Amino acid sequence: MESGKTVKREPQVRISNDEMSAYVTLPMRNVGDEYAVADVMAALSQSRVTYGIKQDKIREMVEQRNYGREVLVAEGKPLVPGRDAEFKFNFDTDLHKRPLVREDGSVDYWSIHSVEVVEEGQVIATYIEPVDGENGMTVRGKPLAARRGRPLPPLTGKGFERSEDNRVYTASMSGKIEKNKNRITILPVYEINGDADVNVGNIDFRGDVIIHGNVCSGEKIKCSGSLTVDGVSEGCTMEAGKDIILRGGVVGAEKTRITAKGSIIAKFIEYSYVEAEGFIEADSAMNSEITSYDRLYFHGNPGAVVGGSVFGCAGVEADCLGNSTEIKTEAGAGIHRKLRERQVKLENDIQEAKELIEDYELRLSEFEEYAAQKGIDVTEDERRIGILKKKIETQSRLYEYMEALSSLEAIKERAKEAIIKVNKSVYPGVSISIDEVNFVHKYKDTNVEFYRLGDNIRMLPVGK
Repeated sequence: MESGKTVKREPQVRISNDEMSAYVTLPMRNVGDEYAVADVMAALSQSRVTYGIKQDKIREMVEQRNYGREVLVAEGKPLVPGRDAEFKFNFDTDLHKRPLVREDGSVDYWSIHSVEVVEEGQVIATYIEPVDGENGMTVRGKPLAARRGRPLPPLTGKGFERSEDNRVYTASMSGKIEKNKNRITILPVYEINGDADVNVGNIDFRGDVIIHGNVCSGEKIKCSGSLTVDGVSEGCTMEAGKDIILRGGVVGAEKTRITAKGSIIAKFIEYSYVEAEGFIEADSAMNSEITSYDRLYFHGNPGAVVGGSVFGCAGVEADCLGNSTEIKTEAGAGIHRKLRERQVKLENDIQEAKELIEDYELRLSEFEEYAAQKGIDVTEDERRIGILKKKIETQSRLYEYMEALSSLEAIKERAKEAIIKVNKSVYPGVSISIDEVNFVHKYKDTNVEFYRLGDNIRMLPVGK
């Protein structure tokens, strides 16, 4: 630098990290040596800014001698992402499996929404077309490619019809509607607007059963779907392929047997045998044998387990266990002996099915070889068709066995960290077992949880 001379400062350019904005700052210059628009444009060109230049902003900052302050002089074009296709469903796809707990701690069993019913001719779903996105551009002229909206395949299932363009889906029958991923199924519903008694007779129905009254003593109910009873169930047998909801509770008279492949929710359970592959939830249990291959919940009023035995593979949570009379009460968690028995049976069933399939394949191969030797077509041979049918049926059973074994492994995994949690009181005489390690509680304690440590059961305050 020569003495007495001032260096001519140039406009400073800053570009955002995403290259969607460019800013210019004009450093102070000597009087009479003002900036020109061309100076700013040259600086932008040197920084490779070519798109979205705001000429009016540049002219304004030059004319007003806006020195020392950063000004936005170029903006890129943001890309607009594409919108994927979607289905608009005209029914509740998010059913409430567990009841709501009121502010006072009581449980609202009428809040359970596990059955959604549609009418024949009702529009159940509408297809919304995908929308392509709009490409963008950075201030340096780099194109930004927008993703195109992705289409969806048509819904599959049964019980509905779809328009020729696959946009509108309409129920072809009245019944219970279920959604599982891309599959919609409408199933028949057997609904009784009163009591299930001797006048109704025993029920064996392929679908869902809804009873708006009581289930009377001696009644036998079996369904492939869910079972909902609004009233009280007494001295009966119930078996469901999915969930069972007993809004009025169940009184067993020591002969009630209730089993479900889904979950069971009841206001109360007394003198009954209850078993579910899913969770079981009730206000209270008295002198019953209750087993869940998931988790047990006893909350509300009184939220107590008094007498009998309860077992939840993934754990047990209750407000109270036992009572002041020290009635014999058992609570267990973890790996139930029935789990081990089921695993052995499933493994044997899987092996047997595989051997049968191999045998069917061998017999089919012999048919093919015989046909090739004789030069005849055995495609329609009844014996071959019979073998093929048996093979397909066995493959279907094998798939079910393997699915069941996979579910069993998931249950065993959940059972590894199983605890028994008591939110209020656990009384003396209550037997605690986790993974077949047993412990008899000797004192009254509050707000505690039991867990297994080695070959012992330990107790800690909840949350410690």
